[in-house]
Amino acid sequence: MEASAATWGITGARHGGITVSSMGRSLGFYCDLLGLELVWRGELPAPVIGRIVGVPEATGFDIAFLRIPGSETQVELLEYRGIEQESGAASPSRHGTGHFCVFVENIDALYADLAARGVRFRSDGPVEMTTGPNAGGKSLYSLDPDGYVFEFHQRPPRAG
Repeated sequence: MEASAATWGITGARHGGITVSSMGRSLGFYCDLLGLELVWRGELPAPVIGRIVGVPEATGFDIAFLRIPGSETQVELLEYRGIEQESGAASPSRHGTGHFCVFVENIDALYADLAARGVRFRSDGPVEMTTGPNAGGKSLYSLDPDGYVFEFHQRPPRAG
């Protein structure tokens, strides 16, 4: 692909967004279970946000921004109000789906703790990667209360 002569450019990351069916339940998962920090939460009126997201029929939005520990990266949780809710949960192999990934330490202990607390996973435990740049690292797909994939990744051990 050829470089564009445009005068714009990406300057950094702001957040990744997840649509939720219940803000309270999702805050319980992301903050209480996983330890993300609630930065801001508010009810926003429909007109502006409805235009941004292309859902003008929504009557309002409950929005929360959560900070991932050890970084400035945030996750935005967004609950639509006044419209019929439909699940977007699907197999991760379906195009148009997504996931969010965070670095963790001691992924085996994380799995045991969260599984004992009722968190659902796509595998029966952390999976060690055997090839590629993450060989020796481990990853684990969990499911949030709405079925959205939230991945945990433990970096490979350092050589030497």
